[in-house]
Amino acid sequence: MRPPAGEPDVASRTSNQPRRGLQGTARLAAVALTVWAVVDVVRTILMVGHYESRIEIATHGNVDVAPAFYAYMILSEPFPYGFVPAAADWLWILTALVAAAAVVTWRYYARRTAEWLGDAVRWPPAGTMWSWFVAVLGTTVLYLLSWLYRWATAGDGRFHETSLDTRTAAYPLWTAGTVLVVVTAVLSVRVVRRTVEAQEGFGPQT
Repeated sequence: MRPPAGEPDVASRTSNQPRRGLQGTARLAAVALTVWAVVDVVRTILMVGHYESRIEIATHGNVDVAPAFYAYMILSEPFPYGFVPAAADWLWILTALVAAAAVVTWRYYARRTAEWLGDAVRWPPAGTMWSWFVAVLGTTVLYLLSWLYRWATAGDGRFHETSLDTRTAAYPLWTAGTVLVVVTAVLSVRVVRRTVEAQEGFGPQT
């Protein structure tokens, strides 16, 4: 069946689609998401190390997570107390913003390409998109709780040195947040790659 007069068929659209920007922004999004996940893992290690240093100062021993403690001590040695966790927080915020901007930019080019193709290719399956949405939502909620927890248990916080200001409460919260960040980054990269593969014909979707 021939397309209406004046309208290119799917093959013509595919061969002549504007590809500039799509691949570049997809790579940028994948790199930015990966860097964000790595920074988050490092940040969590440093937060645990900082917490362990508080315990070590108070008890002169009893360090439970030695690798995090020594990593924090080595990095924090040249800086004032508390500088490393604050710097890690700002680096996390910066990389999260860059990752979000990269994904939004890629999304713009992906939508423009889909419109050019006349919806000739499918977006990732609904199951993949729902998994990604749940991961993003869970990450957002956990990190809001994490920031609230750290504020409430800080030196002048209401719950400082209470039963909430313990490893039992802090470490599972921080670890769960990091796991979700990594899952969100992996799912986001998967969505980007599957969409580009479908639109550019790089290979079968898996």
